[in-house]
Amino acid sequence: MNKKWIEISLNILFWVFSSWLIIYSFSITEHLVEINEGVVSGNTEHSEDLIIFFGLGQPFFALYFYIQFFFIQQLTDKSKALKILLKLLLTAILFLCCYIIVVKLFFTSYIFIVWFPSLWYGIFIFYTIVAIAYGLIKAWSNMEVDKRNLEVINKQTELNLLRSQLHPHFLFNTMNNLLAMVDQVKSPKLAKSIDTLSGLLRYVVYENKSGLVSVKKEIQFIQDFSELHLLRFEEDEIDFELNVTGEFDTQLIEMGILLSFIENAFKHGVQPEFSSFIHVDIDITKPTQFIFNIKNSIPPKIEFETIGGYGLKSTNERLQLAYPNKHILEIKEEQNIYNVSLIINTDEGNNS
Repeated sequence: MNKKWIEISLNILFWVFSSWLIIYSFSITEHLVEINEGVVSGNTEHSEDLIIFFGLGQPFFALYFYIQFFFIQQLTDKSKALKILLKLLLTAILFLCCYIIVVKLFFTSYIFIVWFPSLWYGIFIFYTIVAIAYGLIKAWSNMEVDKRNLEVINKQTELNLLRSQLHPHFLFNTMNNLLAMVDQVKSPKLAKSIDTLSGLLRYVVYENKSGLVSVKKEIQFIQDFSELHLLRFEEDEIDFELNVTGEFDTQLIEMGILLSFIENAFKHGVQPEFSSFIHVDIDITKPTQFIFNIKNSIPPKIEFETIGGYGLKSTNERLQLAYPNKHILEIKEEQNIYNVSLIINTDEGNNS
C-alpha cells in the first residue's frame, strides 16, 4: 500500500471515529442513575432530532475541513499568505452563518442545547485546529519533497553537463587537428570553413550559459552560419546579402532566436538551376529596439504550406515566452517571395 492510500485510509478512520464520538456524546438528552442495594445502574437516552442534527452536520464539517485544508497547504507560497488567510476567515464566517440559519429554521426546540459552546462551537473549533495542523504538515511535506526532487534534478543536470562537455571538447580538438592537417595555402577555403565551424560550435556551447547574447555576437553567428551554407553553391548561384544599419549592437537578445529564419530560407528558398536570393536586413538604430527582416525567393514546386515547420513554431513559442507583449512577428508570402519581419523591444537594462 503506497502513501496515498495510507493517507486516504487514515482520513476515513478519522471521520468515522470523530463522527461516532460527536453523534453519540452530543445527542444525549437524559442520563438516569439508579442505586439499588449498593448496585449502581444507569440509563442513557438519546434524542433522534439531535442525532439527525449532528449526523447531517458531519458532511458539512467535512466540506469545511477540506476547504480549510486546501487553503492552508498553499501557504508554501509566501506571497499569497495574506490572500489565503482572508479566504480561511471568510470560509469560517460563511460556515457559521449557514449553521445559525439552519438552527433557527429547523431546530428551534433544541436551540439552547446545540448553541451551547461546549457542543457545536467546540466541534467547530476542533475541526478548524485539526484542518490547520493537517494543512501545515502537508505543506511542509510537499516542500520537503520538492526540495529533494530539486536536489535530484540539480545533480542530474550537473552530471549531464559534465557528460555534454566531453563531446564539444572532443570536437574542438578534432577540428584543430584537421585544421593543422590542411594546407592553408593550397586549400584556404577549406581551412577557413573548418575554422568557421569551430567558431560556431564554440559559440553555441559557451555562450549558451546565460541565454542572452549581444546583438553583435548574434549577427556574427548568423553570418558564419550562412557562409557555411553558401559553400554548397556556386558564387553566382545565389544572391545572399546581410545588411546591418545602426550602431547599437550591445543590446542583449535571446541566443539563436534568428537561427530558424536563416535555416528556413536556405532550406526552402534555394533550388538548383533557379535564380535564388536571400536578403537579410538588421536595423539597430535605436538603443532598445532590434528589427530583423529576411526575404527569400520561393522556387517552383515549393508550396507555401510546406515552408516553416517545427523550427519556426518553436521559435514563435520562444518569442512568446521571452518577449511577451514586447515583440511583433509577421510572416507572409507575396509574389513568390517569403518575408519574415521581427521587431523586438529590448529592455534598457539589457544594454551592456
